[in-house]
Amino acid sequence: MDGATLEDRYTLERRKRLAAERTLERTRTELSRAYRALVANADRLSLRYLSEREANLRLTDRQRAILAQRKEAAEKADRARRRLWHALEAMRDGFALFDTNARLVAANSVYLGLFDVASEIGPGASAEELFRVAAEEGAFELDGEPDEWVEAQLARWKADRIGSQILRTYDGRTIRFQDHRAPDGDLVSLAIDLTEEQAREDSLAAARDAAEATARAKQAFLARMSHEMRTPMNGILGLSEMLVERDLDPEAQTFARTIRDSAEALLTIVGDTLDVSQLEAGRVEIREETFDLEALLIDCIRLSEAARKGRPVEVVLDYPLDAPARVAGDAGRIRQIVMNLLGNATKFTEAGHVLVRAVLSRVEGGVRVVIDVIDTGPGIPEGQRETIFEAFAQVDAGRPQAEGTGLGLTISRGLAERMGGTLIATDPEEGAGSRFRLSIPFRQAQDWPARPDLPALAVPPDTGVQGDVLARRLAAAGVSVARAREAAVAVVPFGEGAAPQLPEGVPTVALGPSDRVPESVGWRLDLPVAGAELLAALRAVQAGGPVEGDVRPRILIVDDNATNRFLLERMLSPQGYAMELAEDGSTAVAAYRNRRPDLVLMDISMPGMDGFEALAAIRALEEERGGTAAPVIALTAHSGAEIEARLGEAGFASHQKKPVRKAELLAAMADALGAGRG
Repeated sequence: MDGATLEDRYTLERRKRLAAERTLERTRTELSRAYRALVANADRLSLRYLSEREANLRLTDRQRAILAQRKEAAEKADRARRRLWHALEAMRDGFALFDTNARLVAANSVYLGLFDVASEIGPGASAEELFRVAAEEGAFELDGEPDEWVEAQLARWKADRIGSQILRTYDGRTIRFQDHRAPDGDLVSLAIDLTEEQAREDSLAAARDAAEATARAKQAFLARMSHEMRTPMNGILGLSEMLVERDLDPEAQTFARTIRDSAEALLTIVGDTLDVSQLEAGRVEIREETFDLEALLIDCIRLSEAARKGRPVEVVLDYPLDAPARVAGDAGRIRQIVMNLLGNATKFTEAGHVLVRAVLSRVEGGVRVVIDVIDTGPGIPEGQRETIFEAFAQVDAGRPQAEGTGLGLTISRGLAERMGGTLIATDPEEGAGSRFRLSIPFRQAQDWPARPDLPALAVPPDTGVQGDVLARRLAAAGVSVARAREAAVAVVPFGEGAAPQLPEGVPTVALGPSDRVPESVGWRLDLPVAGAELLAALRAVQAGGPVEGDVRPRILIVDDNATNRFLLERMLSPQGYAMELAEDGSTAVAAYRNRRPDLVLMDISMPGMDGFEALAAIRALEEERGGTAAPVIALTAHSGAEIEARLGEAGFASHQKKPVRKAELLAAMADALGAGRG
């Protein structure tokens, strides 16, 4: 080293210095890298701290919000509890809640007050304590001993299904307890005060009983008055009608007609008043029976003949030939409605015709019948087609002033509605006259018949409305209507107006009265004619069958009133009946035993053996003989559903109300005689 030159030493120092500088540079670089790493780590820590601090701040705000919400919810719940409790306290009825161990949780003062323990028992008390204190204090009227009552109450609460019970408090209040067990086992008990409601019900029941008693008294009075008025009017009407039929001078004839018309008007008022009273009281009974609807309409048309009083008004029946005639319903009420409609139609029609048209259609469970009564009178203004159904209402515009109560249509609509039907005044045909439509459901009592199998028939063109309706009936049933020369049989109606010309060389069935039909016609049927009768006659004429003659019927007349016997005998003598008279029931039975009549007219109110007893004796007599009792028509001054039901149960064929109307009696006799022969 000592031998080294200065240059060598210098080179060595230089090398050391360069090495130190390189070491220093490396150290500086490492320190710089470490510093940067330290700064980056510090930044990360700072960011993490700030993030965590911000999250902590957010969590604190949420906690405060949650706490605020909880506080607000608690305040709302407390407010709701207070409101609920105030509402329960304000209730006029009692409320209580018991837990699963039947201990009182809460109850309003009304509930506790019912048990008379408001100051002694509160929440935590058992139901047994509550009931026992109530029993000992006499809070309720008990059935039996207090211990038994308490046990009954506890047993009631233990039942699976707790029924309601009614208790009366010591001060006369009526309380109904309704208890319900909740799904969690708690029991809610309601005590409902029925005192005012019970008082109202008692008041209504008393008012109802009083109204029913008044209605019964009114009904009894009207029925009694109807009976008392009909009995003397029987003689007035019957004798006045006989006087009208006699050959009197014009003045006497006017007097007789006035007496008869006045008596009939009074009788109508009596009947209408009784019917309206029964409808208002809801005492109208609807009885179902099987009857011939077509025959009923025919009877109504024949009975309406007297109301026409000689006016040129023709009443025509349009009943389908291929529809059932027998239905099940209340024949009496249907007759009453149709007679009322026919009476109005004929009363307001001075000339022309009245058409009674029936349309039958199948409905579920039976048949619906629509009956139109159409007239050619002055009609009803459209604005009055509803008001005419009001009591005492009549149409004035364009119509003659009518006598009567104005109750007929009111009664008819009420009866139709009681039978599940309707009655309306609807648009007339061809813009003239009026049309009333009755629609009633019936239970079908007869199968729909097959369409008639007939050859071509002829209906002359000059037979008026009867011919038009007949041709329509035949065509609707599928029967061909042709000219006379092409037809196998001719059908010639003889209605109002000129007599039609009979077709030559064609078998003919004439329809009309005997005084209008030429004797040369072998087959004649009265108008209106039933479809079955017409079809049978057409088939018989086509086959060349003979015409059967009538047999003179024997009539037994039974009435304890000599005037009534005289009246009936004189009324029926022009009809050619063979008649026998009896003044009481026992005499009638003896006359019947001696010789069986074809028909009996029997008064039901007679001293000794009355009509019911006489009929029973006649039926017993025929049972001994092994025969069939003759039909008996009851004659009665009584009216109402009760007497009609009793007559039907006794076995009377039908009944006639006094005063007896000749046309109605003859129609009933014809029906009974026809049924008796069949």
